[in-house]
Amino acid sequence: MLGKVTIIWRPNVWKSSFFNMYTGHKIAIVDDESWTTRDISEFEYRDFENDLTYILSDSWGLDLLDKNDEISRDIADRTKKSIENSDLLIWLVEYDRITELDEQVLKIIRELKVKDFILVANKADNEQKKMEAYSIAWFANALEFFPVSVSHNDGIRDIKRFVAKFLESKWLNYKEEEVDDTYVKLALVGRPNVWKSSLINAIVWENRVMVRDMAWTTRDSIDTKFKYGDTNFVLIDTAWIRRLSKVWVRNVEDWSVMRTERSITRADIVAVVIDGFDWIVHQDLAIISTVLEENKWLIVVVNKWDKVLEKPWIDKDSIMNRYIEYLKSKVEFLPWASVVFTSAVSEKRLSEILENAKNIKLERFKRVKTWVINNFLEQVVLKHPPTWTRKSHNPKIYYGSQVDVNPPKFVLTVNNPEHFHFSYKRYLENRIRDNFWFFGTPIVIEYKWRWKTADKRK
Repeated sequence: MLGKVTIIWRPNVWKSSFFNMYTGHKIAIVDDESWTTRDISEFEYRDFENDLTYILSDSWGLDLLDKNDEISRDIADRTKKSIENSDLLIWLVEYDRITELDEQVLKIIRELKVKDFILVANKADNEQKKMEAYSIAWFANALEFFPVSVSHNDGIRDIKRFVAKFLESKWLNYKEEEVDDTYVKLALVGRPNVWKSSLINAIVWENRVMVRDMAWTTRDSIDTKFKYGDTNFVLIDTAWIRRLSKVWVRNVEDWSVMRTERSITRADIVAVVIDGFDWIVHQDLAIISTVLEENKWLIVVVNKWDKVLEKPWIDKDSIMNRYIEYLKSKVEFLPWASVVFTSAVSEKRLSEILENAKNIKLERFKRVKTWVINNFLEQVVLKHPPTWTRKSHNPKIYYGSQVDVNPPKFVLTVNNPEHFHFSYKRYLENRIRDNFWFFGTPIVIEYKWRWKTADKRK
């Protein structure tokens, strides 16, 4: 069984740095601004040294539990649930003092009847500070006390060894390989307030990420593992994307934008969520352009479709086709992209996103045999010979082959790549799709010069 360990803390104890140092990844956002962590970020940590896998949960500070505003109450409920579902807590404090907020955290722990927790005193950067740290070990009846220094990566391995032994003693010795190519890695991206997090919650049937009817409530990227039918998924809810002109250098928004870019890079398939109730805006097109530049497989998710259908003048029989035509006028790649009309509120057509992702997963590994490609090229060239530029003549294709997958890549050996008009690649791509489909994925076509003297003179 998979164990769960949650970090609890108060402000200014370098919790995000501790989380990142522990996992070896820049998962939590590190910034001097308070309250930069808004969601319960869960990371499936593979401890190779101790041969164990468990969930490490990065929660909010417990001092928000007595706040009255809506977001704080939502975070408080989420934090309490994470604590109650945890097998072990790592409580982070400062090495040289116990504050009023720490006492408040202890009170909450006792109210929740939590017994299994360890106390970690951070910022103990040298031996003298470590000795001072033991003066606060009495503060709570913890299972163990660890003076550490996150900035020097000192003491973290001792915590990991204790956590591993504790979980194994509870028979939580789950061992699993890391996510591999058998998983479909699906990222949801989009501009603020298109209800990406609501879609995540509806898809996995669990309130995993914070949902509020306001822009920019998701700052961290959160991975959620689940199974749909016989297919394993990793669903990546990315931080919100904002226009780069609005992002100050090296601030929290900058970190979130970079986090989103990394999420797109490591995903197999990217679902770009747009607001069906609004028109396509420049920011939607910019996000789609980023996905295409990464050669990722694309699903366009038109969300809030229930709000569209509520309009009194809407013809429900034709509105989808009309909207697709509208998308085609804005986005030229649409003929090969998949479009899904959804509603996070009513949970309609959510399974279509996953079904499309499964099909695209199969398409990305498809290979066409070389002899089939060459027979195909012979026919399409006969029907429509290559067009050429003003400065060249007589472009020729000798043979071709598929040299790679993910994305599908075709290399055509020609007499001179400069002889071919740029539009001919688009023609070949369309014919490849007509014959071999390659649903939902970009196709890469490259010309390769046949290096012979006689050919180069041509």
